[in-house]
Amino acid sequence: MSDPHPHSQALERPRTLTYAVYGMWLGGVLEIASLLSLFTLDTAELESTMISEIEGQPTYDSSTLDAQQLVDVLIPIIVVGGAVLALLSMGLWIWMAVMNGRGRNWARVTATVFGALALAGSLSSLGSAAGSAALGSPGVPGSPLSMVFAVVDPLLAITILVLLWLRPSSAYFAAVSAARQQQRHQQQGHQQQTGYYAG
Repeated sequence: MSDPHPHSQALERPRTLTYAVYGMWLGGVLEIASLLSLFTLDTAELESTMISEIEGQPTYDSSTLDAQQLVDVLIPIIVVGGAVLALLSMGLWIWMAVMNGRGRNWARVTATVFGALALAGSLSSLGSAAGSAALGSPGVPGSPLSMVFAVVDPLLAITILVLLWLRPSSAYFAAVSAARQQQRHQQQGHQQQTGYYAG
């Protein structure tokens, strides 16, 4: 079977991009671990903390809102929503790893946008957790594994983004783009010649 992308295979992919792709695959694996950590979450502790937070609000009125019933509804939503997000994130990591590995510049731009958004979200979560700890608020409990992810994810995102935009990586993306454009011109020329002679 012929290779559908011979131009990207003929060019030697630099180590910087290879390491970035490995990092993306690692990100996908971490999302699987994150998904598994949802099922080890101490829901009893989470439930207790959420009830305390709700009942501690100045506007809380037990005659109009039952904190226990609300939490019983919210916890499954949190777990299922987290699982769906983890699966979507895993698919995105894998898609970006494959497309960036093939030297698609649009994939590098897309990965940069998603990486920047993920980095901002991770730093915001870390900041909120640090603020809650400083104010003595219990916050929402998480598994030790989720705490590790909160630190590893931003570091991984920064590393991947730097590797994607280093000079060897940029040169490879440019070379693949030029090769693809040249191939398109050759195909168009061949089609025009075939059409001319066929007529």
